[in-house]
Amino acid sequence: MKAYEGQRLLKSEWEAFYPAADLTYAEKVPAMINEEKVAVCQRCGTKSQEQVPAGFYYCPACISLGRISSNQQLYTFPLTQLSKRSVSCQWTGSLSDAQKEIADQLVSDQSQADTFLVWAVTGAGKTEILYPLIQTYLSQGRRIAVTSPRVDVCNELHLRFTQSFQREKISLYHGSKRVDEGNQWIVCTIHQLFRYHQTFDLIILDEVDAFPYANNPFLEQAIMRAKQPQGKIVYLSATPSKELQRTVARCYRLPARYHRRPLPVPKVVLNLSLKKKLSQSKLPNPIITELERLLVKNDVLVFCPSIPLLEVVAQQLLANFPELTLTTVFANDEERLIKVENMRDSNYQVLITTTILERGVTFEGVSVMILDAAHRVFNKAALVQIAGRADRKGPFRSAEVCYVTSEWTRTIKQAVKEIKENNQLAMKAGLLDEMQ
Repeated sequence: MKAYEGQRLLKSEWEAFYPAADLTYAEKVPAMINEEKVAVCQRCGTKSQEQVPAGFYYCPACISLGRISSNQQLYTFPLTQLSKRSVSCQWTGSLSDAQKEIADQLVSDQSQADTFLVWAVTGAGKTEILYPLIQTYLSQGRRIAVTSPRVDVCNELHLRFTQSFQREKISLYHGSKRVDEGNQWIVCTIHQLFRYHQTFDLIILDEVDAFPYANNPFLEQAIMRAKQPQGKIVYLSATPSKELQRTVARCYRLPARYHRRPLPVPKVVLNLSLKKKLSQSKLPNPIITELERLLVKNDVLVFCPSIPLLEVVAQQLLANFPELTLTTVFANDEERLIKVENMRDSNYQVLITTTILERGVTFEGVSVMILDAAHRVFNKAALVQIAGRADRKGPFRSAEVCYVTSEWTRTIKQAVKEIKENNQLAMKAGLLDEMQ
């Protein structure tokens, strides 16, 4: 089995990624198929009318993967049939009764349906619930892709999988990284799936409600084109849309975390001068006092609606607390991964961030503050996800969530309501030790 089997790439991509591959033995198809006044991209399925000066069509839809045009070919190698084998998992933890029930159902229901949704609150242990299913597919000689819209989520999943399945080769692909470890099990961002054609027996899509996948038919095509015709899809989410809930064949809901503590219910801190102060590059004094209070027991993640605001908040906090250890992080920060690891190691008391860390990362012993929670970038799903960064693991440390806002919006009310409802469902199901 070669790492590149199942990938359908342009000649330039083969030369860049797999220079030793002999394309003489590869199957090839036109990169775009000409129809009347359009050409259909064979990588992403888009119909394009765009042409280069030489007259060839090209596809603007998937150009982020490199330009593909109608005068090119796509090359692929047939999939080698994999043998059945014994697959071991080295994870030393154990599933709760509620987790195990879903994990067992997920395995047994594979023959009954094609689409599945694991709807579980943040920190419920969705990844661990997947282990028996993954083990089953691998042992049967079938191929798996675990994908997410977010690079941070992919990195975290790959790390956890390699720790729990130490004898398995797991590839990792996203815009800034390619770790080729075979094609039976890959972890990748969704765009990378456009480089595969009818390859995977199981595709697991984590954070299905996250940007840019949510409400994006184009990226849905990446999933459908990469899976085998009879392949299965498992969606994971803490905040699935009503549309997804309606369309999947099987849905499993887990309203509680594995540690049996309720989700922290956000405290809404109303400050009428907030927007005015932020526009003047200042933080209102009551907000500084609130942050100081949170720091007594935990480190703090501060979420901001824009990148320029990150430095404003950092400067204001250092002006008030010169000894405070803090940093800022955003999507294009070159030190992003290092800073996240430093926060995990408690090297910062405060990490000031955009929504880039709203999901897929776990820190121990943090409280959360959202500045200007009424801002349009914080939709209901984002508010719920960000609240879910608090009290995810480790012993209870009175972690809190604060929504700082100048107005009570419907979105804020809905987010608080959903968190409370999950706690009520969990309590009713006997999944909590007590309501704090």
